[in-house]
Amino acid sequence: MPIVEVQDDYTMSNTLAALDARRLSAVSLNLAKESDSNTVVKVIRQSPQLRDADLYLFQEVGGRKRRQSVAEEIARKLGHHAYFDTSRANVYHQGLAIVSRYPITDRCSIPLKPCNLLFNSRHRFALGATVRTLWGDVRVWNVHLDTRINAKERIQQLQPVVEEAGRHGGPQVIGGDFNTNNMYWIGRVLPLPVGSRHSSEVRRHMKLHGFETPLRDGLNTFTPLRRHLDWLFLRGMNALEAAVVPVVFSDHNAVWVRAEL
Repeated sequence: MPIVEVQDDYTMSNTLAALDARRLSAVSLNLAKESDSNTVVKVIRQSPQLRDADLYLFQEVGGRKRRQSVAEEIARKLGHHAYFDTSRANVYHQGLAIVSRYPITDRCSIPLKPCNLLFNSRHRFALGATVRTLWGDVRVWNVHLDTRINAKERIQQLQPVVEEAGRHGGPQVIGGDFNTNNMYWIGRVLPLPVGSRHSSEVRRHMKLHGFETPLRDGLNTFTPLRRHLDWLFLRGMNALEAAVVPVVFSDHNAVWVRAEL
């Protein structure tokens, strides 16, 4: 199960083979409030993994204010389906979106535990939806967790999504920006490189609920500090390949997984 920053040997033949096999490829990417859908679509089309993906989980999505969100514009230009929601009314840069090659049904928005960060606090939430693939339904959740919280609180914030997943059967994907910065935060403002590693704690918790990830710890998904913040977890699916894909317009790289249903 190779985990690489870039896969040069990924070709269109992999995608054609995936149409015959029971395979699904998924991407999670923090758009970093990018407002130009053409910029995002251009980057997607230039990368084989991103271009041929069946499912995109976007965070930090801009919109709507008298127009479609950036994610909905991306979906329209790719010929895909989209589900978008905002963190709260009149906030236009903290949205989440699920964009899919296949139809999207049974949509829901799940509020997550609020955390007072003293400054830049947010109303965190998750999106859930069913993606109706050629081989059956896949239940999908997109999350964006808080930054300056410790590992225990991170798991508590994630827990409503895990519980919601437990009410569904079949193949499932939970992905997004988990902000696993592996710091111990004092008073929400002072980070110390000690204590529990967030990524290890989250992986352990997800495994207890049947979710696995082919992404190893320590990858560079947040480029300014070379941190591993972004994840894709699978249940009822067999991971075949995974990669981190550089994205020029964002301070995050994309994470990509190809799995067999």
